[in-house]
Amino acid sequence: MNLLSKCAVCSSPLVDVINRKMTEGMSDVKISAWLKSENSYISRITLGNHKRQHLTDEHMNARREVAKKVQQAVKIEATNNDLAKLVSGYVFKMVENGDLVPTLSEGLRAQEMLDRRKEKNADRGLAVAMAGILGGGSYTLIAEEVDNEQGT
Repeated sequence: MNLLSKCAVCSSPLVDVINRKMTEGMSDVKISAWLKSENSYISRITLGNHKRQHLTDEHMNARREVAKKVQQAVKIEATNNDLAKLVSGYVFKMVENGDLVPTLSEGLRAQEMLDRRKEKNADRGLAVAMAGILGGGSYTLIAEEVDNEQGT
């Protein structure tokens, strides 16, 4: 079962409210109209697909199990106030345990985000070095400080 789906409903911040409305019997058309009024439009067809594929007992139980495992991992893990490292650590553990099976595109997207983060840190290091040089400081001292901040 692929819990890392591209379902617009599952990835919506309103997923719990949408699921509740569906289980209470509200029609897909009415839910779609409500979402449009909330500036979170999802088509009635997408809502129907979500209901058939993801609002099943099997899928919901699997989601609850994954949520429990993430909550347990949160209690154990120390992150030094770095949410990205925290999330990547959890996902890595869950993939390693076989609890999640990400797609290739999701893996590439995650790597792209990590690469962008590294580039931003490098740009920040260059800006600090340039500021130091322009301010009359020593480049090697500034470069060493930036490397120490980045943990390299």
